[in-house]
Amino acid sequence: MKKAARKGVLGLMFFLGAALAISQGLERKPLPTLTPNLNIMRSAHRGVTALAPENTLPAIQKAMDLGYDYVEFDVCYTKDGVPVLLHDGTLFRTTNGLGPVSAYNLADLKKLDAGSWYKSEFKGAQIPTVEEALQLMQGKIKLYLDEKQPPRPELIRLLKQYNFFPDHIVVVHAGKNMPEFLKLEPAAPVMPLLMKASEVDRLLKEYPTAVAFDTNCGALTPEMVLEAHRHGIMVFTDALAGSSRKCMRRPIEYGSDLIQIDNVQLFSSVLEELRKETVSSGPKSAP
Repeated sequence: MKKAARKGVLGLMFFLGAALAISQGLERKPLPTLTPNLNIMRSAHRGVTALAPENTLPAIQKAMDLGYDYVEFDVCYTKDGVPVLLHDGTLFRTTNGLGPVSAYNLADLKKLDAGSWYKSEFKGAQIPTVEEALQLMQGKIKLYLDEKQPPRPELIRLLKQYNFFPDHIVVVHAGKNMPEFLKLEPAAPVMPLLMKASEVDRLLKEYPTAVAFDTNCGALTPEMVLEAHRHGIMVFTDALAGSSRKCMRRPIEYGSDLIQIDNVQLFSSVLEELRKETVSSGPKSAP
């Protein structure tokens, strides 16, 4: 198939998928908003990085052991086209390798140590392939997918093979990579970035297959949560490394559906604090 014709077919597929999603979106039912949401779901950012090196199988295993609902990992591609877990795209920060991951075939990448930088007990930990991660996670935890490079069909094939697509995954906002994912798979359950309550209608028209909004605790407002829930869309909120206690409280207090964290101890402390505060009055369902 010629390049121009292929683009035309992809464009038609995207349009049809979007049209279907719009029709489905009109049937979305409003979601309840519990304030505070003491049963907020948790996502482990790059795995439980407080206990294991990021984007490795041990970090994912820790998330499952601790009962997280989702684990977030980042995807890049090797020279021979294999999707692997890596945040930076380059190797020097989290392995004993140098240069971009795209310069390495998988066989050479597997020779690198992705654990010693974190702690000696993780010496010999490897950069996992997406397939290895999905095999470990299947049936135990959902996936919060962050594309650090433009997606490729092989990734989507794996997500379907291991039953993560479409019901056990969200595709996070990451610049141009989320729209590129939708070109390959128009029905993908995506999570566009929301910064203001007034943006909800526009974003749902632009991304009709959205199942959640990506927010951060610093910008989150009660109005954003209520407006998203009014449209039947979940709110996922980042409270990552460096977030203050006050910032981490907001997603729970305002009724977000999920909080993504690095600091396990701070989250546990904040949640316990809010539980004690709620004992006398009880949680409220926002209008």
